[in-house]
Parts: sequence; C-alpha cells; structure tokens
Amino acid sequence: MLAARDKKTIIIAIVIFILSQTLIFACIPRENDRSIQSVVVRQGTGVADIAGILKREGLIRSSVLFMVGSFMYGGRLMAGEYELSRHMSTFEIIRKMAQGKRKIYVLKIIEGNNIYTIAESVHRSGIMTREEFLELSRDGKYLQGMGIEADSLEGYLSSNTYFYSKEIDREKFFEGIALRTLRLFDDEGIRRKMASLGMNAHQVLTLASMIEKESGVREERPLVSAVFHNRIQKGMSLDCDPTVIYGTKGFGSPIRKVDLATPTPYNTYMFKGYPRGPICAPSKDSILAALNPAPVDHLYFVSKNDGTHVFSRDMAEHSRYVIMYQRNRTTQ
Repeated sequence: MLAARDKKTIIIAIVIFILSQTLIFACIPRENDRSIQSVVVRQGTGVADIAGILKREGLIRSSVLFMVGSFMYGGRLMAGEYELSRHMSTFEIIRKMAQGKRKIYVLKIIEGNNIYTIAESVHRSGIMTREEFLELSRDGKYLQGMGIEADSLEGYLSSNTYFYSKEIDREKFFEGIALRTLRLFDDEGIRRKMASLGMNAHQVLTLASMIEKESGVREERPLVSAVFHNRIQKGMSLDCDPTVIYGTKGFGSPIRKVDLATPTPYNTYMFKGYPRGPICAPSKDSILAALNPAPVDHLYFVSKNDGTHVFSRDMAEHSRYVIMYQRNRTTQ
C-alpha cells in the first residue's frame, strides 16, 4: 500500500498536471481564423455572463476555463467594445479585457460648428449615423429630460475632444456633453450677470453663438456683443447675417437678397429680437462676451476683410465704412 506521503505527492502531481494542461489549453487559439469580431460588454456585466457571451460567439472553448483564468486579474474585467478573433487564446482575451484595451471612438466638437457639421463628425467617428444623431438632437423628451427648452441640441454641445466607448449609451454620452455646457450657468457670478441683463441660458447661448460666427477675434467679441445688446435695448432688429444663413441652410455660400427676404425664425433682418435659438456651438469666450458687453454705444459693425471689424455709432458713419470696405473688397 502507498504511504500517506506518497498519496499526497501523487495528488499534488495530478493537480499540477491538470493545471499545466489547463494553462496550455488556455494558451491555444480557438481556431486559425483571424477575422475580427466586435463584442460589447455592458457596464455591470459579470464574469460568468461575459464568458457566456464569448462562448456563444465561438471565441472561447470553455466558459469555466475563462472564469478560472480571469482570477489571475482578480476577476476584474472592464466593460467596453472589444475587437476579438478566434485566433486569440482564452488568456489573450482575458488579458485584453482586464487591461481595458477596448475600441475608443473620438469625437471633436469645434467652436463655431453647427449641429449639421457636428452630425457629420459624429457619423465619421462611427458613434452613430448623421440621421440618427439629428433625430436624437431634436427629440423633445430627450431635451426636456436635460432641462433644455429648445428645438434641438444646437448650441448646447460644448466644444472639446470626447472619447466614446460602446458600453455607454449614446444618449447618455451626448447628455454628458450638453450638461457640461449647462453647468456653466450654475456659476453664481454668471447667474447674477444673467439676472442683471434679464437673460436666460437659452438667450445667452443664442447671443454667444451669433458673436462666435460674427468674429473670430477674441478682443472684438465684447464689442460685437455691445452692438447686439444696444440694438435690443433700442428695439432695433439685430441684422445678423449668420442667423439668416442658418435659417436658409445656405452654409458655405455668400448671403443673397433672396435669403434676406426669406421669412425663417432666424431672419434677424425681418424680425426683431433674438432668433429662435443658437446657430452654432459657442466658445466660452463668446458666452462671457454675451454676458459682458463692452461699455460702448456702437450700433453697427462691418468687416474690414482681414478678419476684424470697424464699429460705428450711427448709420451715416456706418455707411461710409461700408462704402470704404466694399470698394476695397471689389478692387482687391
């Protein structure tokens, strides 16, 4: 009969053999198929459920082996979208998920971009199609859920570079971007400034977007803001070309007489007051300019054709500048 010590040795040897064979088995690719399969692991999905998903997709041979192998990383696997193949071994898949080497989508929202340009960027990034994004951006219930009283997300998507992974709901992703803009208005100083001007957040973003499109020069923006504020106070129309272009969707083309005669909620030549809403994603500089107009009595401005503007107090002065710079533009 075998001594107790020999039995223990044999048992240990069997365990080591099984573990070594398991390790070897886990290091062998499922197949020689290198084609990529995309697997999305949602937040809160347990290891057992992940193993089941991978087994159903034919990416691993054994769910048990996957779960045992995950303990090498404390059973902590990250949610996300993973590009896997049957040529990968079980341990390679576990390592990739434990290290969070997921597929990331990059979206860059640029100051001055409108919702249509952003939709193209969203489409190119692969997050959703242009049409899906525009539909979401105009969803009334979705907007109300964020406290946005507007027709769309226009002007509410803060400019920045964002990183998206498919374990996050797309609606939540864009909600986070919009809330980033709305949080600006939680600042007590900004709230006091709005109250003193009699403006709400929607009006501030609308005016800021107009300032953004009218001038790319930071130092000029408070002057542009002053022109619009002064015209509002005097009951004058705002006469903002970019709002007219937004209303007719004539992006990329010079404004035409027919555009000025087209009645849209953004035609600030035909109707007094602010247009229906923002016309682009304004920068923080433009938002601050909308709240802090320069202490001047200017009512007009005209482009000098070099990216800057000349400002004037009355129509006679403005007309002289228009003739001066219009003539310069046609003879250049």
